[in-house]
Amino acid sequence: MTLHIGPEIDLKTRWLAGDGLSPRHGQALLGLLSALSRAASLREAAHAAGLSYRHAWGLLGAGARALGSPLVNMQRGRGARLTAYGQKLLEADAHVRNVLDAQLERLRREVAEMLAAAPGQQPCLSLHASHDLALPLLAKVCAPRLRLDVVFRGADECLAALARGECDLAGFHVADALPRAAAAAAALGRWLDPNKHQLLHFVSREQGIIVRPGVRVRGVGDLARPGLRFLNRPPGAGAHDNVDLAVAAAVADGRAEAGFGLRAAAARYGLEFVPLATERYYLALQRRTFREAPLQLLLAGMRSREFTQGAAQLPGYDASNAGSREALTAALAWLKQPRPRKRAA
Repeated sequence: MTLHIGPEIDLKTRWLAGDGLSPRHGQALLGLLSALSRAASLREAAHAAGLSYRHAWGLLGAGARALGSPLVNMQRGRGARLTAYGQKLLEADAHVRNVLDAQLERLRREVAEMLAAAPGQQPCLSLHASHDLALPLLAKVCAPRLRLDVVFRGADECLAALARGECDLAGFHVADALPRAAAAAAALGRWLDPNKHQLLHFVSREQGIIVRPGVRVRGVGDLARPGLRFLNRPPGAGAHDNVDLAVAAAVADGRAEAGFGLRAAAARYGLEFVPLATERYYLALQRRTFREAPLQLLLAGMRSREFTQGAAQLPGYDASNAGSREALTAALAWLKQPRPRKRAA
């Protein structure tokens, strides 16, 4: 296995070697055998592999001596054909590459991250997240020592990106008593593995009904009242938009009497608020990255007084548990909690 550091990081597997057969020549031999499996003659295979005819002959001889078995049958009028052992050698090479390619790609990314964090360069984490009002504050708190690149996407997109290795962290929220909790549970099960991933608690926040002042709404039952315009998602709002603020803006503009959203969004527009549930916002990550330096810098920012006190200034927010580790099942357990019964008036 060799590593070349240049403009790009190139990782290759060179596994075939023996007495008189170096790893470099072993790699060339495998390339020749692969070309020979498709060619009509050794001369044609050597040309396809970028070798001279003489060098190709030398490789076949060195391989046969190192491995103790001929790799090619040469017959007059029938050209060159792989022996059964030569074919097995190609099958073994395909198996090695199938097993190691994904690991080498992960290692390539890790080395690139190590070099990116060299002296004089600021370490960076990529966070794909559903919208939250405390995320800009976290990025600001971390900025002196860590660059937090935040990409806003739908929660399912974020978790899928993490599972595919396209980001370092995925931010999403779950609630105990809202319809979209089922969608969050489905996304967790679809993309995350309890053996590979874990959660960091970020914030808790109040979710409920945003109401225009003067409109009588005391609970979900009032939303069915004739003539009351209700928004769950404003027309044209996509998964990348801050839906909570968009709903609050629509209610404040008179385009609706009520809509679902955060207490903090309602407060920003001077609107009334009826609490329905508490949401937990999590950051999901690969377990193996937890002790890496950039992640430790992020945890320091999340647990700092600057962040926890700053987030507490957002109405309905609680960041007292920010940075605490939780198993993936913690979010699922939260979703399965029984809904609180309403007290009799």
